[in-house]
Amino acid sequence: MATRKPRPRKSSGVMARAQKEGPTAFQDAVVEGLKLLSERRSTAQRKVRDVFETAQETLQTRVGGAREQAQETWDNLEALFQSRVQRAMHQLGVPTGEEVRILTRRVSELNENVRAINASGRARKPAKRKAAARRGAKGKRGKTAR
Repeated sequence: MATRKPRPRKSSGVMARAQKEGPTAFQDAVVEGLKLLSERRSTAQRKVRDVFETAQETLQTRVGGAREQAQETWDNLEALFQSRVQRAMHQLGVPTGEEVRILTRRVSELNENVRAINASGRARKPAKRKAAARRGAKGKRGKTAR
């Protein structure tokens, strides 16, 4: 048997064209791929940013709610503490702020009245002293003369 030698194949027109246009087609495909990659990347970045902003808003809302609840609890605790301290001070007989203000006002009024009485008494005192001095002088003369 005789061995057959493979026949050289003739390049077809399609193959020649593929060989000729292959590098350009590959470059076009790479450019198109990079363009798609860039678009997908920016879309993905936008979605990640949106998710992050939504999560941040949700977190801020929850933190704000927790802060308000904590403030409300603190206010309630403060009111309870003040109420109990006020009750304990009342049981000990410590006057309230309003009672102290009333007493201070009353003391001021009394001081003014005392000053007025003293001022009017000073006007009369010299006359009383002179009269008493005259009576004393008469009384002493009368006793010694007897």
